[in-house]
This record gives sequence, structure tokens and C-alpha cells, in this order.
Amino acid sequence: MTSIHRPLTTFLVAFTATVILTLVSSEASAYIHTAPIVIKGDSIKRAARYPIWMYRLYKTDKDGVAKQIPFQIDEINQWGDYVLDRGKVINKFSGNGVFDFQDELAFMGDDVGEVVVPKTFPENKKPSLVYEIKFDPPPALKNMKLNRGAVYLGVFFSEAPKINESTYYVVFDPEAGEVTSSRYKYKFNPKNYLVTRSVEMLDRKKSVKDVTSSEPLIDSSTFFMKADLKYFLTLKANHDSINSDLEAYKVGPIRSIVRVTFYYKFLKINFELGMYTEVSFFANSVILPAVMYSPVDGAKSLNRGSGFYYGFALHKNPKEYKIDTNMPAYKKDSGVLDFLFSPTMHDKYWVTITENPKGPSQGKFLYFEIQPSKKLNKLGNIPSLYREDVDGASIMARGGKNPMPLGESPVNLGMYFDLTKMTEGEHDIAFRLFFENAYDPQILESFKHLGDWRIELTRM
Repeated sequence: MTSIHRPLTTFLVAFTATVILTLVSSEASAYIHTAPIVIKGDSIKRAARYPIWMYRLYKTDKDGVAKQIPFQIDEINQWGDYVLDRGKVINKFSGNGVFDFQDELAFMGDDVGEVVVPKTFPENKKPSLVYEIKFDPPPALKNMKLNRGAVYLGVFFSEAPKINESTYYVVFDPEAGEVTSSRYKYKFNPKNYLVTRSVEMLDRKKSVKDVTSSEPLIDSSTFFMKADLKYFLTLKANHDSINSDLEAYKVGPIRSIVRVTFYYKFLKINFELGMYTEVSFFANSVILPAVMYSPVDGAKSLNRGSGFYYGFALHKNPKEYKIDTNMPAYKKDSGVLDFLFSPTMHDKYWVTITENPKGPSQGKFLYFEIQPSKKLNKLGNIPSLYREDVDGASIMARGGKNPMPLGESPVNLGMYFDLTKMTEGEHDIAFRLFFENAYDPQILESFKHLGDWRIELTRM
């Protein structure tokens, strides 16, 4: 046997689409965690070299009985874009059909099984090659009751077993602009795919197949930018100021990837900005990677008060939830002595919004994470948390189509960045939302350490 030890990467980028849905509940509680697992081919080089049709993924029980589990392999082309086969601007011919080092293997953490070598396979169809991918809990979670787990990646040189194509953990309906899973229902804003017009949580007390049994969590989301240029003019923009288009997407059982393009033009100063992103929807998460582009050096060209925020209109008053965060509190006006109270720097910034559980498997929560680039962190440009204790219905009429600052917009919980601390050029930032419809402190804590799990690849 040969072994490779590498950190488990959970780089989650995509979107979700399909017409058929089987909402699958786990046979038992999550074996390692409930989040998606996405592994680059580069991290399992010995296994990543064959045509995609040859692969199948299995978990085993304590007796070594293998069971096929849902998975997908997403191709990334030579330009760093996902290979997408549906929509108006497809690039399906830019892939080669082989699981290469830049491609990604995706499956769900609650499908991970025992660390037991397979003894029997479904229909007695044993793969030509079998690779064990083993997971070990991160040291930061050593006090939690977490197990090791494993999946078994099979490669068939001849005809591979049929895949159950009816098992999709997430559904994207492009006509209705909705995403549905066993945890949530996400509705797109029809004018801008970068924000939502609502998020509803499925009630676990109902059948997971009854996707209508849901309750509102978020009434809307928005973003806002104010650039107060020195000796010039003030520019303001929000999601209604920017044109967006769902360009292409890919359907998958674990995730479906959608490319969204957006464009904004500042006519008065002849500045044009055209960009795109690829958003992900998984069974319990929404991942929005973004590039914030600044055409100017904020410290030199912008007045104090220039900033950017991404915020929500929570349906309930924020004080009805338990809200925790590692972000500093938002301050509208900076003080002359603020430099004496530098906030604590983190690799990522998060906020948890928890509905108090009334019994076992009850309660719902949202975990929202922002991961700025190392460059932004070094500049001291970290997010602060804005909170306003009013319900969503009371603030939805604010602002209209006009870009409005915090306190005047339909936002009662928002994350704010100071643009005066941003240098000219591109800055990477990732927004991640995780939804769970049953409160479990262990699951909540595990979301904060998804990139810290260890992976070991062994050829059996």
C-alpha cells in the first residue's frame, strides 16, 4: 500500500441546478460532519488520472459491505473556469473528460462511512482499482466526539456500475429562480443573482420530502458601495445598480455550478467594470466567491466614510435569535483614538444566528463566514458587524432602488468593509452561508474548522 498525507481542502465554489429531486436524509447522524467535501485532484494525485466515467464512490459499514454514495467530479479548464454544459454561454468542450489535478471531487460529509476496507461491492462488481480516502478530525476539535471516517474511490477499466441519477441533494429551478434542499429554499432576486429575495428553512419535524413545510429566515439581501472621491464626486451603488446575467450552469447530485456575470458603468467618469463569479449551492450551504476590484488607492483617493457592505433583512428581530461573532461591532463614525483599539485579526470572520431549540433535533441556525484574502487582512481591512434590532417587515420598505447606507436600507444584520483601507486592484473574498434545520453545537463548531481536517490517500 502507498499513502499520501495532505490537508483536506474544502474549497467550495458553485451553484445548483436540476429538475429531478430526491431529498435524502442521512441513515444516521453525520459521521464526520454535515458539510460538503471538495477535494482537488492535485491532493490525491495517485487517483486522479483516469476518464471521469470510470469513477464510483463508496462507503462501508463495520462489516466491510460497500454502498455506492452520490458524488461528482467537476472539471476546471486551463483558464481556471468550471466546465459548464447548460445555459447561454457554455464551455463544455473546454474539458477533456479526465479527472485532472485541477479538477474537483465533491461529496457530502454525512455520506462518509467507516474506516473499513470493502469486502463486498454491490452486485459483486469490484473496481479495478480502489483508493481509500481517510479523514481525521482537526486538533482544534479534539474535545468533541468526532470519529475518523473514510470513503473508497473505485476505478473501473471496463463497464462501470450504473449511477442512481435520481439522487440529487439540491435542486435548481432556473425558470422559477429557486434552489431547494432538505434544509432550505433559496429564491433568487430576479434582477440580480448576487442577492436573494428570500430564504426559508424547512421544518425538520415534517417529512424531508415535504419542501413546502418551511418558515422564513431571510426576507432579502443586498450590498452597497459608497466611494467618496477626494476633490471629485461621490459614487454609490447597490444590487439594483448592477446588471447581472445567469450565463451558464451545470447540474450535479452534490452541487451545480452557475456562472453569473455582472456589469456596471460609471458614465460620468467613463469607468467600466465587467466581472463574473461562480456560485455554489449544496444541500446545506451557499458559497459566493467574489473579487472586489478597486480602481483607486483608498487611502490616497477616498474620504472617510467610503465603504462596502453585504447585509440581510432577517425575518425576525435579531434579538429573537442568539447571535455570536468574532467580528468587531460596526461604528458609523471613526474616532481619532480608534487606532489605539485595533481589532483582533483572524483568518476568517463569522457570525452565527441561532434559533433557540425547544427540544432534541429542534431549532435552526445560520452560520455566515467571510474569508478575506491575506492581502486584505494585512491591510487591516476586516469586516465589522452591523446589527439593528427591528424585524424584516419594518425595514423592507426602506431605500427602494436608491443605494442607501446602513440604518437607511433594508438591512438589520450586515457585514461592512472600509474602502479607505483597500489598495488599488483586485482583492479576493469568499462569502459562505451554512444552513441547518436542527440545532447541534457540534455541527456548528465543525463548520468553523472544515479546512483543518486531515486526508490520507491509500491505494488498496
